[in-house]
Amino acid sequence: MENSSGRLVQPGTSASSTKLVGRAFEQDMKVIRSWLMDDEVSIIGIYGMGGVGKTTMLQHICNELLEKRDISHGVYWVNVPQGFKIEELQDLIAKYLKLDLSSKDDNLSRVVKLAKELAKKQKWILILDDLWNSFEPQEVGIPIPLKGSKLIMTTRSEMVCRQMNSQNNIRVDTLSDEESWTLFMEKLGHDKPLSPEIERIAADVARECAGLPLGIVTLAESLKGVDDLHEWRITLKRLKESNFWDMEDQMFQILRLSYDCLDNSAQQCFVYCALFDERHKIKREVLIESFIEEGIIKEINR
Repeated sequence: MENSSGRLVQPGTSASSTKLVGRAFEQDMKVIRSWLMDDEVSIIGIYGMGGVGKTTMLQHICNELLEKRDISHGVYWVNVPQGFKIEELQDLIAKYLKLDLSSKDDNLSRVVKLAKELAKKQKWILILDDLWNSFEPQEVGIPIPLKGSKLIMTTRSEMVCRQMNSQNNIRVDTLSDEESWTLFMEKLGHDKPLSPEIERIAADVARECAGLPLGIVTLAESLKGVDDLHEWRITLKRLKESNFWDMEDQMFQILRLSYDCLDNSAQQCFVYCALFDERHKIKREVLIESFIEEGIIKEINR
């Protein structure tokens, strides 16, 4: 994998180590596998609210594809920027085809060159993750019909799936209370047993996450090692007092609460990372050096 904007996934490369949780996830995976094996299916849509696990599911599918070369000869993963332009999407796809479009000034030439390159490939799968708006594949240079290749997208909107002419769409739903609790406890860790009172509060905290895996994981990890009963009570109180307009707002509030649980240095590190463009690749070593230069963390002398 090359960077956060997109990648040519190579055999033997793991796209994710995040465990899938829930019976519905397993069932959805089976459906998607069947579509991947069906030559009549060319476009697949995976939709659901933010934080529900669409990308995680697709990462697991991607890992399986790397082991089954008979299904695809190449997997191209592109994280689609919100409000993207056609030229930007073309460049992202072209990069992982090792195709240079810089000499092509007019859009028609770019479309033709990209379409020819994709047509030369056989049995490829193009993954467009987090697609906010629809577009005409032909305007980008994605040949339609795909003829043995497939286009897979994740999006928050079923409408986007329909506008992309996907007839094979699957909705990713939230976890049940039982599944939420299992995931919460798994991420919280079992180094030290919870007291009965804290466990009761923890169960309520997990329930307040409304079955959203991202919120559950983030909040549980921020509470890992916390054995202060007062802190658990404050966390639950803040969750219950949050006024949610919708599920998307609830996801934001959960993430905000997790941020508030960080110490001051960790919060500053988080804010510093947020200054970078989401498509920007940040090397860990460079980031740590920046933290030290900014005085966010202290250098440890060895």
